[in-house]
Amino acid sequence: MSDMDKQAFHSATAMTMWQNYADDERAPDGWREIMAWHWEQAGDYRQAVEAALEVVEARINELAFTEARRWTERGLMLLDRLDEQERRHFEIRAYALTIAVLEFGGQYREALGYARLLMRLAESRGNVEAQLRSYLTMGRVNRELGQFIVAESNLVQALMLAQRHNLLELEMEVRLQLAKVHQLQGKHLQAFQQLEMAQETPTDDRGRLARVYTGVGDIYRVLSAGQEALKLYERALKLDIGSGNRLGQAMLNEKLGLTYLELRNFDEALHYVREALRLREELEDVIGQARSHVILGRIASSLADYTLAMSHFERAHELEGMAQNQRGLTIALMNLGDVARALNEHERARTSYTEALALAQAVDDQIAQARVYQRLGDVSRHIGDTKDAQAYWAAALRIREQLGHSEEAIALRGCLIAVDLS
Repeated sequence: MSDMDKQAFHSATAMTMWQNYADDERAPDGWREIMAWHWEQAGDYRQAVEAALEVVEARINELAFTEARRWTERGLMLLDRLDEQERRHFEIRAYALTIAVLEFGGQYREALGYARLLMRLAESRGNVEAQLRSYLTMGRVNRELGQFIVAESNLVQALMLAQRHNLLELEMEVRLQLAKVHQLQGKHLQAFQQLEMAQETPTDDRGRLARVYTGVGDIYRVLSAGQEALKLYERALKLDIGSGNRLGQAMLNEKLGLTYLELRNFDEALHYVREALRLREELEDVIGQARSHVILGRIASSLADYTLAMSHFERAHELEGMAQNQRGLTIALMNLGDVARALNEHERARTSYTEALALAQAVDDQIAQARVYQRLGDVSRHIGDTKDAQAYWAAALRIREQLGHSEEAIALRGCLIAVDLS
């Protein structure tokens, strides 16, 4: 069979698959992946990119982010094989999907790079909505990286575009994100104001309204007003149950569990987090399952059941490894170190913290680095290694001061002063 005949065969096979399965709810699993391969073998890279991006969208909807990441990379590779005119047709969509996959997986530095690339494309093409979404993404990612001032600036830019072009739904989304940044900065009044304005935005989207209630609940929780937080989380949960948003339900069950944990009501905390884990398992949400196990581990630690806590944190570490989520792995290792410390296994704790630090440094996660340095300082101090303790605490202090985290910086200075006085 000649090369031309092979290409014709693959093209005909891909077209037949599209005609047979595109509108068939009973289509076999994986047909889009096979179709994308056939288009690629046929040399029809435009169709291959389209099929690859459809696979990414389907996997994101299923919360199968490991597979989505693999097909995102495949789509970007195929994108490079298109001529400039064809590439323009797919670029914004491809980069937006790449950002979504990277952000969910905790690869924030990479996501930020693609968001900046998307911004340049959107500006060059005069695509206002894409510009706004780029600012929104950069705001979210910088928030996760602990760059709150930059995140606030990004979101203010997004808000100005949304207001100028009367993009009400996006304006509401920006206000929700801006409220979260204000909350993390300790600007609780400004956070409330953004949430109030978000609530006033006309919308029939129950999910967005649920997020408003969740945002207000988060602020109450930070302010140690647990009972008020519970009421708001419960209102949000009812909305998500009514709209069938199981991912939202899982998240709110976790928040309810955390709030009950802070109120020392361990039975209720366990009830809600176990329900969250059940939902995460039904959704095959690997990273979400890891989060639920982390919270269950914290509940067990609070009950001094360190064997059970270790089991939950090890399961979280295993799941985060399956998802290749470096940020999640860092958190799991920190928790494993904390349990080891509680068991007076200080060398084991140091090993976990050192592994966590290496992961945090690899992705330049400043907040995680500060948290690990502080823990390493605490361990060093406990075993009498004062010099190392001071070095670790000083490293943590430099990061906290750079990020403007005043309360954490004060605590670290107190540690250093106490060592000097001893």
